[in-house]
Amino acid sequence: MKCPKCKESFNLFSCTGLKVKYCKTCRSVFIKFSELQKLGEKLDLKIPLLNPAEMKPIQVKEEFISCPECGKMMEKVYFSGIAVDKCSDCDSIFFENGELARYFNLFLRKSVGVMDNLKFLELVCDDAVNEKEEFVMQDIEIQSKEKEFSVASINGFAMLFFLFIFALIIFTCFLYSLIALGVIMVVILVVLLPGFKLLRPQEALVLTFFGKYIGTLKGAGFHYVNPFAQSVTVLEPISLKARTLDNGKQKINDELGNPIEVGIIVIWEVQDTAKAIFNVEDYTTFLASQSDSALRNIVRMYPYDAPEDSNVESLRGDSQEISAKLKAEIQRNVSVAGLNIVDAKITHLAYAPEIAVAMLQRQQAAAIIDAKKTIVEGAVSMVEMALNKLSENGIVTLDEAEKAKMVNNLLVTLCSNKEAQPVVKNGL
Repeated sequence: MKCPKCKESFNLFSCTGLKVKYCKTCRSVFIKFSELQKLGEKLDLKIPLLNPAEMKPIQVKEEFISCPECGKMMEKVYFSGIAVDKCSDCDSIFFENGELARYFNLFLRKSVGVMDNLKFLELVCDDAVNEKEEFVMQDIEIQSKEKEFSVASINGFAMLFFLFIFALIIFTCFLYSLIALGVIMVVILVVLLPGFKLLRPQEALVLTFFGKYIGTLKGAGFHYVNPFAQSVTVLEPISLKARTLDNGKQKINDELGNPIEVGIIVIWEVQDTAKAIFNVEDYTTFLASQSDSALRNIVRMYPYDAPEDSNVESLRGDSQEISAKLKAEIQRNVSVAGLNIVDAKITHLAYAPEIAVAMLQRQQAAAIIDAKKTIVEGAVSMVEMALNKLSENGIVTLDEAEKAKMVNNLLVTLCSNKEAQPVVKNGL
């Protein structure tokens, strides 16, 4: 089995109950998720490992590689700043050098930083990262105490018909002077009335019973629930519609340190109403702040622009890939709030005003250089063709000095910014 990057044969790294294939040349690691879990058992994890082979792939400009085991083309998934190659067929993952530690840093209680893949494996087997010390969490960790489930309800119109019959019985009691019974039944009727709930399409009510969450009411129509149940959002129900967040323009430094202005829109929806209500104070504010944070994390990893002939990803040239990574980053941050990110796109991208003029001049200079380069290449080929044709057809025989003079005149004529003025000699 050979490394798909450098085509060298894999070596086997083994320690107690663990076998990992790695490349000595590029330090890449090819590993199955079962072995990743064994690595995780040797570490102090705050949350279970996510299997990259089960995640939805993203489209990136980076070169795809074939799986060393089954030969099929591997797909890429995004993990907080790294694009990991995965093969769903054989449940295997390919980590380039440094990516293994960055992957585990997402799940460790104590971050180990970014390091060489082989060094990380040796560190794990030496039990050097098992010390449980307190540190500042780098990722969001909110314990979800509630999960959404449906509340028991009955058809509101059926209950309304029952209460109508009940009201007729009350009327009969008063008609036959059964005052005490009638009063009691009136009190019961009044108590039962608050149980009616009306919902429009794509709306939901999170209900509590004396402070305890008892379920979420969904589905458009007329419902009847426990009359003592109260809606957490009293004034209006929770909207399940897709909504758009526009945080405006932000000034962020790109990978090269250039200040740029970036604006995004995020299309999102509430997926788990219980998490949205009970895990965060205000899920819309939470989404806005996490979107800003994710945007900064993504933008500072890429340059604003890159040469066309290079394979470097840039914010301007790879908008679809950047949007996919931005969506994945925001989704990772807001999952704890029960939100689903439908899409995230960059709507505004420009250099900051203080460097915009300088960058425009730089782009103009680069364009002029490219144009001059093309002109010179064309002029040299034309001069070469002219000399060859004169020599082949025997029109004139030129010595080296005359050739040099002719080359000089032709290049000046072809490369000049102004139209050449012909001079005719009649003394020949």
